[in-house]
Amino acid sequence: MKNRPTENADEELLCELTRTAEMGVEAMCAVVPKAENRELRGQLKRQEDAYRRLSVKTENLMQEKELPLKHRSPLQKAMIRGGINMNTMMDRSTSHLAELTLNGVTMGIISVTKSLHSLPHADGRARRLAEDFLSEEQKAVERLKPFL
Repeated sequence: MKNRPTENADEELLCELTRTAEMGVEAMCAVVPKAENRELRGQLKRQEDAYRRLSVKTENLMQEKELPLKHRSPLQKAMIRGGINMNTMMDRSTSHLAELTLNGVTMGIISVTKSLHSLPHADGRARRLAEDFLSEEQKAVERLKPFL
């Protein structure tokens, strides 16, 4: 993605954060019940809470800026859950659930990082929210690695 000045830099960055948060919540809602390991389940719930907090912060900032809230469709949410259910049908091991979660966290890190780099004109609050999220996601990666 190239750097591109845009009038809607704040909106684009906040929409990416919203998409990432919603996808994370849906994924964690599908994965948490499958985790038999108490420690992993605790980490997954912590991750879900982080996505929920991001969602609230992002929505609040969007409302403050009078930007339209765009949510994932019920079909997109069902596809996320369905994909996880298919992927865990044969293997619900702690290692496999940690791997799936790490893959999802990494996808979120990549998409938000790309947005930050391509939207240098986004305002400070939106950028800080994205940067704080990325910092927390990096910590989540480290917390999940021992479960592999």
